[in-house]
Amino acid sequence: MKKLTKGIAAAAAVALVVSTGTVAHAATPKVLNLQLIAKGFTAQFWQAVKAGAVNEGKVVGAKVNFVGPPAETDIDQQLQMLDTAIALKPDGIGYAALGTTQSLSHLAVAHKNHIPVVEFDTRAGSATAVLGASSPIALGFAATNSLGAGAAAADQMGKLLNGTGEVIVLGHSQTNQTGIDRANGFITEIKAKFPNITLDPTVYAEGGDQNLAQTQTQAILTAHPKIAGIFATNEGCAEGAGTALANNKVAPGAIKLIGFDSGKLQIDHINSGIQTGAITQNPVGIGKLVVDSLVNYIRNKKLPKSFIDTGYYYYDKSNITDPKIVADLYQ
Repeated sequence: MKKLTKGIAAAAAVALVVSTGTVAHAATPKVLNLQLIAKGFTAQFWQAVKAGAVNEGKVVGAKVNFVGPPAETDIDQQLQMLDTAIALKPDGIGYAALGTTQSLSHLAVAHKNHIPVVEFDTRAGSATAVLGASSPIALGFAATNSLGAGAAAADQMGKLLNGTGEVIVLGHSQTNQTGIDRANGFITEIKAKFPNITLDPTVYAEGGDQNLAQTQTQAILTAHPKIAGIFATNEGCAEGAGTALANNKVAPGAIKLIGFDSGKLQIDHINSGIQTGAITQNPVGIGKLVVDSLVNYIRNKKLPKSFIDTGYYYYDKSNITDPKIVADLYQ
């Protein structure tokens, strides 16, 4: 019986070769077309997210087109990019919202056209809006826990100042949820754990513009001569603040500056002592997880978690060369 079965199988294989001229192989999954729209494009953070997404696409069989506006204040331009991506009818879209409400009607069009969306870095709509297969917004959201990261920065600031002193937040946005949560996480933690620290009103450099952040920091130094600590909520704010401290010849460590993300200038400032430390996200991992989440849903109908936590660390001069930290830094 075994010989007969083998003979039938061999004959079938020969017949297939004769009739088609080819040997049958398992079907190779088609290359997926994924469109990712970031909040910006020029900052090194977004380039690291892009690298993570494009590299993972090569691994899993997806072509990733990664775009973003020049500045994180260009909401209209970003919405045009989102509309263009939807019109292409891709297999999936990754989207980082600049405005929390402006994009909702656009994302609803993607949902109507059965284009799966995974958000990253910043959500559209409210932080409590339901995500999933039936959501008109997105399947899920891949990002850093911004409230937790802000609180971690506050814990470090409180320790550095021994629980006392005058501190100010230099924020990069009053409108997108990521900027709001980083600032609120910091402020809430300071108030809860360090009652002897004085919090001045938050100052903003909208969009995280480095030059504006430098100007705002100069104003802070003039208006608050006893300032002891500054929390800068993104890369541009931290770089601008550090440059202002250096230009004013503030002694390294005299004012504790805690930033966010990395980039060459922040790393240089940390190594020189101008900046005390920073919270790093996992930008390469964010890009990777967005692609993986979309591909797993498109090919296997595996729904991602509503919140895909991509992690964060605090780093300073003492651990900046730790392999775990280095993996999440970019220059």
